[in-house]
Amino acid sequence: MNKKFVVTATVLCCVVAGAIGTSAIAKIDPFAKSARMMELESEYDAKVSQFNAMPNQTKEEQDAVVAEGKRIKQLDIEKEKLRRETDPDDEAHFLNDLTSSIHAMGTGVVELKARAEREQNSEFLKQAEKIKKDIERFEKEKQAYLDEKKTVKELRKELDIPANDLK
Repeated sequence: MNKKFVVTATVLCCVVAGAIGTSAIAKIDPFAKSARMMELESEYDAKVSQFNAMPNQTKEEQDAVVAEGKRIKQLDIEKEKLRRETDPDDEAHFLNDLTSSIHAMGTGVVELKARAEREQNSEFLKQAEKIKKDIERFEKEKQAYLDEKKTVKELRKELDIPANDLK
């Protein structure tokens, strides 16, 4: 029994030391952050597939599933923090978020027009027209981004959108 404990403790220490070492190197070298990011993504994917295959019939199995779920959540949080460090402009998700925001603004225009008709209030129509102008400006800037005339940073500045605050 003691030998199992010693072996388990040794393996655990090696894993923790490796993770700490990789994290320390990632803070110094920006390329190491990218490598650490890919490492975390593969580890996360492996743990999720392993988690999905876990049995959960007995109370002990259910407790193990819950504990593993918490570990996976922490790993996902760590992965997301590192992603934000390596890509502060969130270029990977920017276009999707911008498109979603434009569609949401379009829905707002439709709702304002319907409300203007229902309540016979021209203020709602004025607001809808203002939002339509904003949508046209956003679409124009989005196209400039797609044509690679502008970067995410320039586009955020032009549209007055703070980083990580599109919605």
